[in-house]
Amino acid sequence: MRKVRNGFTLIELLVVIAIIAVLIGLLLPAVQKVRAAAASLQSKNNLKQIGLAVHAANDTFGKAPPMFGKYSAQTGGSFFYSLLPYLEQDNLFKQGPDAAKSAIIKTLQAPADVTVGGGTFELTPTTYNTSANSPIPAWSTAGTTWGLASYAANWMVFGDMGMSLSSSITDGLSKTMIVSEHYAVCKRGASTNPNSGALLWAYGWQVPTLAHQWARQPAQLAAPATVISSQYNSPYWARSIWVNNPNPVPTEWTGTKPWEFRCHKKPEFGPPVDNSHPYKEQAYNSSAINILLGDGSVVSLNSGINDKNWYFIASPNEGDIPDDAQAP
Repeated sequence: MRKVRNGFTLIELLVVIAIIAVLIGLLLPAVQKVRAAAASLQSKNNLKQIGLAVHAANDTFGKAPPMFGKYSAQTGGSFFYSLLPYLEQDNLFKQGPDAAKSAIIKTLQAPADVTVGGGTFELTPTTYNTSANSPIPAWSTAGTTWGLASYAANWMVFGDMGMSLSSSITDGLSKTMIVSEHYAVCKRGASTNPNSGALLWAYGWQVPTLAHQWARQPAQLAAPATVISSQYNSPYWARSIWVNNPNPVPTEWTGTKPWEFRCHKKPEFGPPVDNSHPYKEQAYNSSAINILLGDGSVVSLNSGINDKNWYFIASPNEGDIPDDAQAP
């Protein structure tokens, strides 16, 4: 009689293991793509929720919230704090900005943002201080823990006074970015300034005189200077399109606002977490960044976008028209 073999030989087992390893290797990129697509979809959904909140607030008060100031409450609050009632966070809103500032808000954190960590950031007088003044606003007394955001509001739209979506964005709601993806925490070399920063959704400082959409007054606007000792320069606002640079602007797209208040640099696409600029926006990968437009729609821009067209998409009322086919 022939003997019946009940198991695999060593060679056969190794072949099976090799085949499984090859299959895993083939499947892994597909799984990673599915995960990346799901994360991007969730981020787009977050942006849409923020867009709905902005429009609801605008319809209620006749203008969108400022980056920081009195809006829907007697106390000053940040742009995102003012949106809390429209993000199903009314109970948090009622606590006030100081008590609320440490909260982790899921809608404000993107799953693909590798810098968001546990969702909070410790800001102390001796840590992450990039100017002569403490980066901590005087109103912040209830602890050093702040909630992080993966999204930055467009400073040119919301500024110091906020802006009416119906009348002030003359370039068109469907043509103007109002919120962008952004790393929650940015770090650079120790010799750079600022060398670090974070998007703290509740962060902000009240402008003393609201005589201008921008904090700087006409005489200062005529002769911009680098601000190095003001909380206005702090890299902890959840804002985009901000820079602190008195240098001349490119002549072909000067616009009407000073270089000091406008970041003319396109986003960084998937930069290393330890080499990302706090005043620039970041895509969570090397290929595309999602942005929210004024009409509530969300679009993706690839890394081919240049400095000029990024700025044109961000400026709300300067009549500039992007010449990139991917621009909205």
